Amino acid sequence: MVKRSRGGEVLSQEINGVESFEVESRKDEKKDNNEDISSASSFEQENEVDDTAPPNTKRQKQQLSAQDVQVARETAELFKSNIFKLQIDELIKELKLKDSHVSLIEKVLHRLYDVIQQIPEIKDLSLEHVETYLKNSKVSVPFPDPKPTKLNYQFSYLKPEEVSLVGSFGLKTGITTPKGVTVDIALTMPKSIFQQKDYLNYRCLYKRSFYLSYLCEHLHSLSKKNHLPIKISYEYVNGDVLCPALKIVSVDTQNEDDLIFAKTKSSIRLIVGFPFGIFDTKKLLPDRNCIRVQTSDDSKNLPPTPLYNSSILSSTSYEYYLKYLYTTKKTTEAFKDASILGKLWLQQRGFSSSFADGGFGHFEFAILMSALLQGGGVNGNKILLHGFSSYQLFKATIKYLATQDLSEEGYLSFNSLIVETNGAFYKKNGFNVPTIFDKNTKINILWKMTKSSYEILKKYASESLLLLNDVVRDRFESIFLENISSDLFKYDLVIKCPLNQFLENENFGPLEKISFLTFENYIKNKVYVVLRKALGDRVKQISVNLEKNDNIFSVSRRKPNSNLETNSLVVGLYLNPLECEKLITKGPNNDDQEACLKFKSFWGQRASLRKFKDGVIQLCCLWESSFEQPIIVEIIKYIFKLHLCNNEKDIDVKTSVNELQKFLPQPLLPASSKQSILSLHSYQSLNASYESLTKLLMNLELPLKIRSFSPISPALRYTSLLQPVPFAYSNPDFYNEVILQFESSTKWPDELIALEKTKTAFLLKINELLNNETNYKSNLTTFNKIQFNDSATSLTILTPEGYGFKIRILTERDEILYLRAIENSTERQKQILKKVYLEFVRNYMGAIKHHRTFQTLSHHYVFYSASVRLFKKWLDSQLLLVHFSDELIELIAIKVFVDPAPYSVPSSVESGFLRILQFLSRWNWKEDALILDLVKGKIDPEEDEDQMTNKLSDRLTIQSYQLINSNFEKLRQQDPSGSKLQFFIGSKDDYSGILWSNEHSLPLSVRLTALSRAAINILKQNGLNSETIKLLFTPALNDYDFIINLKLPFKLDSSSGILPQNSFKNLIQLTSFPEEIISDPLSKLLEELNKYFKDSIIFSSSKFTGLNPSGDENIISGLFYPGITTGTKKFKVNLGFNLKPSNEEDKVEFNKEAVITEIFRLGGDLIQGMNFKP
Repeated sequence: MVKRSRGGEVLSQEINGVESFEVESRKDEKKDNNEDISSASSFEQENEVDDTAPPNTKRQKQQLSAQDVQVARETAELFKSNIFKLQIDELIKELKLKDSHVSLIEKVLHRLYDVIQQIPEIKDLSLEHVETYLKNSKVSVPFPDPKPTKLNYQFSYLKPEEVSLVGSFGLKTGITTPKGVTVDIALTMPKSIFQQKDYLNYRCLYKRSFYLSYLCEHLHSLSKKNHLPIKISYEYVNGDVLCPALKIVSVDTQNEDDLIFAKTKSSIRLIVGFPFGIFDTKKLLPDRNCIRVQTSDDSKNLPPTPLYNSSILSSTSYEYYLKYLYTTKKTTEAFKDASILGKLWLQQRGFSSSFADGGFGHFEFAILMSALLQGGGVNGNKILLHGFSSYQLFKATIKYLATQDLSEEGYLSFNSLIVETNGAFYKKNGFNVPTIFDKNTKINILWKMTKSSYEILKKYASESLLLLNDVVRDRFESIFLENISSDLFKYDLVIKCPLNQFLENENFGPLEKISFLTFENYIKNKVYVVLRKALGDRVKQISVNLEKNDNIFSVSRRKPNSNLETNSLVVGLYLNPLECEKLITKGPNNDDQEACLKFKSFWGQRASLRKFKDGVIQLCCLWESSFEQPIIVEIIKYIFKLHLCNNEKDIDVKTSVNELQKFLPQPLLPASSKQSILSLHSYQSLNASYESLTKLLMNLELPLKIRSFSPISPALRYTSLLQPVPFAYSNPDFYNEVILQFESSTKWPDELIALEKTKTAFLLKINELLNNETNYKSNLTTFNKIQFNDSATSLTILTPEGYGFKIRILTERDEILYLRAIENSTERQKQILKKVYLEFVRNYMGAIKHHRTFQTLSHHYVFYSASVRLFKKWLDSQLLLVHFSDELIELIAIKVFVDPAPYSVPSSVESGFLRILQFLSRWNWKEDALILDLVKGKIDPEEDEDQMTNKLSDRLTIQSYQLINSNFEKLRQQDPSGSKLQFFIGSKDDYSGILWSNEHSLPLSVRLTALSRAAINILKQNGLNSETIKLLFTPALNDYDFIINLKLPFKLDSSSGILPQNSFKNLIQLTSFPEEIISDPLSKLLEELNKYFKDSIIFSSSKFTGLNPSGDENIISGLFYPGITTGTKKFKVNLGFNLKPSNEEDKVEFNKEAVITEIFRLGGDLIQGMNFKP
């Protein structure tokens, strides 16, 4: 709290948190005397800050030692660990499978086991006999490609050696999911069926395929007899085309004797495995070839078959690894819960053991934890301890994934023998593929992972580790509860290519077949390799997948229907914001002939020699920037056409970012169409004009010397919707506001009106000097954004370069006089004057702080400027931009950049805009405050203590966070429903949380949330394409009570600095100001309507008439307040709205007809018509 010797008692009593803003603003002001924005230095000396306020002084920063930081971190970590433990316990309870469902599934499993035991045996069938036997059956043998034709061995079905419950259900780590749980049962084929070399050339796989089809055939008939109604289909286990299984789901019947388990939403998967140790594991190492194909070369030159080998070895180890994990679970109490957390964490990020989902799921996570309990360090030191809690096990495993490279730099080697005492070791020099190697089974646990999926997993682990180390906020929801698996939101850029265009130019021969097994695997790998080489540092991670993955198919078919002609390749990119839009791809120096040949071979005709300023001559590729298309899309199109498709045809690359960027207004500037969306050239021209103006004003002869200029305009911090264009006088944001401060003086008047008149005198003097001695044009205008202060003025200046500025003066006496007015007022007046004081802070000190902060953030977060501008365009298209200040919009938009969890920082316009909408759709502002840490950069857990101390001193501390949150709780105690204040947005610049959000009505806030939810639902249902994007930017007008159609006698597009549609820039040029600058009359009409009817009608309109297709048309929508415009009321004086007598005695009602007539009168010829809600 704040203690004041004069004027302070009133603020200490204020619950809405204004005092917090005031105190913290002064504390930050003291940090930099050169940029001091306070005007009440003498007043500040009388303040005393209570010890409960967040400490933030330079002396405290210097005294904070590395040891203090370490102790604070350990204390906070312990507290967080305890809180997490409680949250985890509650989460585990919610995820637990229902006991009734588990009991029912167990009954089904027992009955299914009895059915399996009833299946008759059959021996020594030739391939011809197999085909004859199943000819009249509805079951096909799911032979893998290539389908066998002539074989010299026999097929048999004997009772399985073992029938084991495996997977998460067998380990008791299954969790409730919307899709239900899959119960895995492993049937081990008898050893007598196999021969020593059946691991070669698909032999064991063919035998298993027959075993599976025979099993399926008899399950159909026997299950009905045993009252187990089921539907059976084939399913590839984890997307492995070499390992088909039977998927069993329940069928509803009317028979009471039938055992039906449909209500559990579960399915049963019968997996046929091979006996453990049946084959020599050394022959099936990842670097061995086990598929012999005829080639002109010696067989020694055949490539290895790692996928084939690993698939066979994995089929021998289902029960073995279940026992291994079960033993670990018995020795480590928290292992089960940690496995569940890992499974949920992976599931929320779209990872599973399936090829299509990254190849890292619950099984791989549990094996990794088990190995780390044995060791895992370079010297075999244990990463995990058996006494760790589930939170500690999970966090340490995530840290290992984030910090250890298991692909290029090294790999993890462990031994799964239960009696083995040797630990697990991290060994240097990896195999260039993700590797966790079991020395006993000779299996690479990560055999289904690609370099692409491993890089993304490592990325997720690194981001989650940062969240786990965050001791200020509760990150539980971001880590475990939020699903981020949708391609729409998680990638910066998504590109789709029809798969059929890769078919003609690709040579998928026998050698490629045995290495990759399927054409889909082959083309995904090639696309990744080509893109990784072509894009280099422009991307951080690349994901390549198929749009459709058909792993389930009918038992009447040998394999799923081929969808190569209809399927698409989906490429997801995580971009490097600092590199992705660079115009040049640099190659080797001209001296390196070998490297130059490789570069030219890869890039083709694009490669050319260039000499740089430092004299170096290099091979390079030069790309053309475009306002509508990112450079990275141009590179992908070129490289796909060159290396993956028919070079004569145009490549079909589909991406939605082009359609989105079209909605950003293109400025009416030379070569604007060839500038990148990230180009700040137009803003830099404005800044140059601003710098020239300030230098000129500094040199003017005035009674007081100018101390500083502080800009507060969106265009000067790169966030204005329309880019600044010279002489674009119709732009509503044409005038850029600037706060001027003079040096300190004791002669400023001690009365507010007199002070304003003195400031006006200074502005008049500046106006005189500018008009008489320079080529600048200026004049005085009123400033009426603060209630009860009609004497405030500002100076509008037109520069020779074609830009406009508005200058206001701030003195050290202003704040003192506002606070004195509050102190000397009556209790009835205090609440009104507090709001006036808040308006003053918002328009002066608060605006300056906000501008400085966001100017820095706009430079740091490269795509923030374009993202927030597109967000403003969406708001304007939905008629909401006029209701929310630029500062509030920018604060909402910056959330996904400074606090992007659970995602990473957006690195494209598409990801930035969509995540802003998603945040708004999820934000429950009635219960949750938005607390922002407005600093750039992240805390790296691996940094040394000195670096961390410097960074932590600038970040939001726990004390600051708690202070802001307590202000929010106080507000909600008074206003639980949020009817008075909806958006609470706190930061170190505004501890009150209400500075920019206390002027909005509940219907507008609710509508913003509803529109964002509707937008997200449309995108989830229909995807992001040209039609849905167009729908996003189409105003939703059905909810309004009436719509006023307006038309101007002149167009405003070109005079607003917007390139008109279907026109040429060279035919439209703005070179000077007109004699009389006229602003948009529609905005004046909106002001008048709000002035007269603000208590009964909410008016909305597009702020930028020039952005509408015609350039001269706009609409104003109206929404009646239900409490005022419906029903009757008892007559009172000054009811505040137009009324008429009602049919009831002594009652009046809202006079809607008179109001409509008055609106037509005010609008005059601008109004073309009015439509009313049916």
